[in-house]
Amino acid sequence: MLNENSGNSRFMVFAIVGCAALFVLIVVLVGEGFVRQVPIFWNEEIHATVAFEDVKGQTRVVGLVGNGGVDPTLVMKAGNTPYILTVINMDSRPHMFYVERLGVHTGILQPGQNETITLVSKDEGTFTYYDGLHPGRIIGEIISAKVEATD
Repeated sequence: MLNENSGNSRFMVFAIVGCAALFVLIVVLVGEGFVRQVPIFWNEEIHATVAFEDVKGQTRVVGLVGNGGVDPTLVMKAGNTPYILTVINMDSRPHMFYVERLGVHTGILQPGQNETITLVSKDEGTFTYYDGLHPGRIIGEIISAKVEATD
């Protein structure tokens, strides 16, 4: 009986030491950056949602997901990262989201309709967006900026 207890005690000590060593190894590997948070082959995407709305008698774009406020400045990453933008028409009139210089736009959105467009800009810059059916007033800006990792 005495040998059985000493065998169990040794096993418990071995298990505790082994778990502690494994924990230290994981902390060191993750802390030094040897473990990526996402696979290296996974392409980055940025998703956002905006909506046309009537705000105090004026047609405005309101940020819903990924941005906020009225007529928000949207920020996208320059390069190959797609900015996937869902546009919803929550107004009582038809609208068309149009991005100047990128030549990207939704179709004509009737009240209650939505459409998703993909924006990509290889270079840095500022692009204006407006309602393509009422082009007299610029609604907001989209800024394309380079993002670089630093140490």
